[in-house]
Amino acid sequence: MEFYDCLQNTLSGAILIAVHVTPGAKHSGMLGYDRWTKNLRIAVRAQAEGGKANNAVVHVLAELLNVAKSNLEITAGQRTRTKKIMISGCDIQLIKKALDRILS
Repeated sequence: MEFYDCLQNTLSGAILIAVHVTPGAKHSGMLGYDRWTKNLRIAVRAQAEGGKANNAVVHVLAELLNVAKSNLEITAGQRTRTKKIMISGCDIQLIKKALDRILS
């Protein structure tokens, strides 16, 4: 599937996922996949102040992908809407299956 382009394996065995966050939305959840930027689009209700939106996007991703929040870490984009989130301790095939379920 083309939305697998947002995923990247690291040398340490972790997975990087590219996301674009929309803070201050009416509902939290997955909005879809942006083919142009190759980012997952995620909306969160939290405002982008004091790290609230960052915490919310980690929470939303953990729920959607069925991964523990402790396995997710924002590695790039702490102060921007475009982020790279590292998922450790999880097989990429499980992430792909979760994305298939959510986006198909």
